[in-house]
Amino acid sequence: MGTPASPAGATVVHAAPTPVIAARARPTTALASAAALSLAAAWVHLAYAAPHLRQWWAYGAFFIATGAGQALFAPLILYRPRLWLVLTGIAGNVAIVGMYVLSRTAGPPLGPHAHVAEQAGTIDLSTTAAEIVLVAMLVTMLGGRTRRLVVDALLVGGVLLWALRLSGRLP
Repeated sequence: MGTPASPAGATVVHAAPTPVIAARARPTTALASAAALSLAAAWVHLAYAAPHLRQWWAYGAFFIATGAGQALFAPLILYRPRLWLVLTGIAGNVAIVGMYVLSRTAGPPLGPHAHVAEQAGTIDLSTTAAEIVLVAMLVTMLGGRTRRLVVDALLVGGVLLWALRLSGRLP
């Protein structure tokens, strides 16, 4: 059974007992770009942790946790790309983007500013865009079947959210 061809220079992470970087001994451009995007998002989250801590401890804890997670993700994806890590990166960044969208449309679900929508700013929009690009890059690193399953799950999730929004069940 053959391995599906991947675009030139792409890194494909397959589900195997020990998934490895596709025919490369050193990080590819895709891995380096994913690591850089993750580090950029981490830097912003950590830089803005203090003002959020002053608003409420849990807001600050969220920024510290997301920043630390994204900072730790960067060297791991660069030097130890594994299927579980790519899937974790996708899930984590989709969750962060989801919380951003929620906080800008309906307000954070908890805390002193619960249900009060925040204004979107240039830095947070840029960070969210970087996280979306990171998710897209990570999806391209998946093997064929896994990629289809992940894209299908993301599409179903998106359609479900739109249906809930249009039916009035989401603000």
